[in-house]
Amino acid sequence: MRTRGDLLRFSIAFALRRARKIVRGLRHGLTEDERYAVADAALSEIKNQGDPWGLSEPLPDPTGSGFSTPPIQPTEP
Repeated sequence: MRTRGDLLRFSIAFALRRARKIVRGLRHGLTEDERYAVADAALSEIKNQGDPWGLSEPLPDPTGSGFSTPPIQPTEP
């Protein structure tokens, strides 16, 4: 995952794993390809509206500010 859009796409597809329990009338769960197709369509719609969330921007460095726990530092033997 390199951009905010990639992270959102993965999050949507992951959330759709339980779609059968949420969508009335859906007898079988969605396949992985179907989940990602839905996520891609959602991202496309968001980007068509002007992309106010900056989904094309790269993800922030995970060692930067905004994270609650610092990365684990390796210890020397």
